[in-house]
Amino acid sequence: MADEATKKSKLEVVSPATPKDADDIEALWLDPKLGDGITDTHWHKIPIGKPRNFFRAHPDKSFRRKTEIYVHKPEDAIEEQYYIIAPTMRGQIVEARPCVIVPCIYRDGSPRLWPIMFPRSGEKDNEAWKTARAAVRAALEKWVKLVWVGRSYQTRDAQPGYAPNPEWNKLPSFNEMVKLAVGADGIIRDKSHPIYLDLTGAPAKKATDAGADIGGDDGGDNDL
Repeated sequence: MADEATKKSKLEVVSPATPKDADDIEALWLDPKLGDGITDTHWHKIPIGKPRNFFRAHPDKSFRRKTEIYVHKPEDAIEEQYYIIAPTMRGQIVEARPCVIVPCIYRDGSPRLWPIMFPRSGEKDNEAWKTARAAVRAALEKWVKLVWVGRSYQTRDAQPGYAPNPEWNKLPSFNEMVKLAVGADGIIRDKSHPIYLDLTGAPAKKATDAGADIGGDDGGDNDL
């Protein structure tokens, strides 16, 4: 028994002390929120509205579309609802306005669509719209965050090393992103759409009435 104990003591492995240059080993790794580039991401829903954190705007003009949009604000609801106006209905909803839809991206790779508003024909531009457009132009080249000051937007630049340049090629096509953002009912194609009926005070439809056939919509002009 004594011999076995002696053998065991000789086989014991003593763990070496942690080298000083490994004390901050965690600092060597990039932020895990940036993803690992191994798994594929499939988007099932893309939010729409102004970015709420540091973001970049898609630099490719083919990923920007000019259209008309209506922003619906239901009572007792926090989130706004966005409806794209199809060409056949443009000018039919006075609350709608021209916009350019711009894809944005957060540093974890998740996209968001931001409708940048423009004045209607004959309408005066305002500081909120003008500074929103300026913020998007800044976000084409660097990571910025929106800051609301008074009645306009300012941008706050992210610190160096916040995130690498976005991998834009991993995003879906522009039309696919719009489809995921607004859904089948998010395009007002005719006067049978529930939102148009609600805005115009139409009488409630009977349960047997046929619903509107809402489909996709291609983009329009490129602009910013």
